Amino acid sequence: MKKTMCTLILMTLSFSSFAATEIRTSEMANMKEKIGEISVDIEDGTLDEAISQLSKKADEKGANYYHITSAGMEGTGADVRATAEIYK
Repeated sequence: MKKTMCTLILMTLSFSSFAATEIRTSEMANMKEKIGEISVDIEDGTLDEAISQLSKKADEKGANYYHITSAGMEGTGADVRATAEIYK
């Protein structure tokens, strides 16, 4: 439940200061070239930090867009894990 709620919150946020743009599920039909998947693990981190790292990784891989597929806190600690698909 906690993971699902975090994912929903993340999917409603937009971060325009990064080169790679987060896309929502409704925009997936327009994506033609999936170039891979990325993930981040942040020790004692926040969901915002995880999103920032996903965007940075997407930029490094040459992606224009990324779609978050999962995000949440691991166990009962403060470690955050997030994954995304990346697109040109």
